Amino acid sequence: MEIEFLLSVGSFVLLLLLLVWELYKPARMYAPRQKKNSYTTNAEIFLCNTVVTYVLSVGLVFVLVSEFAIHNMFEYVPVVLQYVLGILILDLLIWFWHMINHRIPFLWSFHQTHHAERYLNVTSALRFHIGELLLSVLFKSCILIVFGVPLYVFFLYESLITIFAMFHHANIALPARVQNVLEYVLISPRLHQTHHSDKRQEHDSNYGVIFSWWDILFKTKNRATPDTIGLSYGGEKNLWSFLLMPLVDRK
Repeated sequence: MEIEFLLSVGSFVLLLLLLVWELYKPARMYAPRQKKNSYTTNAEIFLCNTVVTYVLSVGLVFVLVSEFAIHNMFEYVPVVLQYVLGILILDLLIWFWHMINHRIPFLWSFHQTHHAERYLNVTSALRFHIGELLLSVLFKSCILIVFGVPLYVFFLYESLITIFAMFHHANIALPARVQNVLEYVLISPRLHQTHHSDKRQEHDSNYGVIFSWWDILFKTKNRATPDTIGLSYGGEKNLWSFLLMPLVDRK
């Protein structure tokens, strides 16, 4: 629990640091109105999702895994190796989950709400439809049940993806040389900007959450510089239009 607490505190501190970084050295310039709308809407979405899903997701995963988990190699390897194997398995399969959210229309109807964001920033990492979150809970539970990834590894990974998602969603300017090196291993803000392009051939790429090597391996890595961030349809959202987007805007 101490590690989870420290990671939670670290995530909050990182959020504040990236917000300041975006303010003083942004990668892209946006109008103040866009920023205000984004921060307000994303905060409301986060609060709504936290109230509805946090206890449910943690509790549901725990119950499902405790009841149905298939015990396997994780029982017989050292704890350090459990963390390494567990994080690699989870990150690969979350890459797959992200990819099919773009390929399957039903899943895309929820995931498109994340891509509707016109001002990509650190708070965009918190901008997910409750329908997608609940479906992802079931998918993650299946991963843990089938592969036997220990719950303590899963909770650490959940903290890590929050940290990395905030980093690569942030509208921060990094030297090209730094990002070039970084992208051999990790998803950078530049790669994730491509993923949030309004062009399908660009946003259907760079599905990684932590590691970039899955996109390298499956040939979905794309370093194109997008002309426009956010989907070309749907317009700016408030909380209610965001929640209704899967029913109203389906493309």
